[in-house]
Amino acid sequence: MTKLSTHSDTVDHVLPFRLDGHNINGRVVQLNDLATQVITRHDYPEAVNRLLGEALVLVAMLGTMLKFDGRFILQLHGKGAVSTLMVDYAPDGDGVGEMRGFAQFDEAAVHQALKDEIPPIALLGDGSHMAFTVDQGADMERYQGIVPLEGETLAEAALEYFQRSEQIATTLKLAAAPLLLAGGKVEWRAGGIVVQQTATTGGIELPPEGDPDYIDEEWNRLKILLETTQDSELLDGEIDPQTLAFRLFHEEGVRVFDTRPLRFACPCSRERVQNMLQGLPDTDQNEMQSQETIEINCDFCNEQYVFSPQEAFVAAP
Repeated sequence: MTKLSTHSDTVDHVLPFRLDGHNINGRVVQLNDLATQVITRHDYPEAVNRLLGEALVLVAMLGTMLKFDGRFILQLHGKGAVSTLMVDYAPDGDGVGEMRGFAQFDEAAVHQALKDEIPPIALLGDGSHMAFTVDQGADMERYQGIVPLEGETLAEAALEYFQRSEQIATTLKLAAAPLLLAGGKVEWRAGGIVVQQTATTGGIELPPEGDPDYIDEEWNRLKILLETTQDSELLDGEIDPQTLAFRLFHEEGVRVFDTRPLRFACPCSRERVQNMLQGLPDTDQNEMQSQETIEINCDFCNEQYVFSPQEAFVAAP
């Protein structure tokens, strides 16, 4: 288990930075309270929690890069022990990114698979895929990119996505781990770092002599620098993201920007659930009318809503 600081201050943010000498953008993500709130609302096996934690980091990286008022969604779908993992991000209008996530799996199949010591991402099984969706609302076109889920880690799968769909040179690291506290309490930490060539300039500039190998050499050097990052650096809330960015890339001309705060939030409510029930087909509503109670559970926040048939199908206030 990764040794982490027990420092208790809430740290949930993304630090954007830029390597001015190479026209490359980056992000450092630190999730403490947010990761804990998302993960501990469920009773998932640790391997599923690690995958969910890394997915939170990946969505925080990518969601804060977009300028829109809708929702950015990551979905992993498979036919293995884990069938679905979903994380989404939405800005709240006041500069704070709101996030949530959940997983669906066969618990017995997960435990059996883990006996074979497979990596967490392999829990989705063969033929799995990853989808990124940008949903800007009902009046805007919805964008979705879907690629096969390839690689031994979620980071490797994300890099495959960038190579296939975006064709923008990218390298990144993701990490998530539990922190055991006194009295058996468990908190979670998740973090990551990404650097990416800018799409408009093509990334690293060629020298005057136009050596065609220059880009590869320089990009590979930056990748090697990023890969020196330890999980403990990504997960320790006492290591501020500015310090990490400067340690790695101080020779490249690092320019940091304001951090982007994040928090856990789920927009579900009793009224929204009631509206959903009232939007069901009449056949479904008639069947529910015969039940003593109607119980609806939110997959994201695990909140349970209980209605009598009379409460469910009267007009919402």
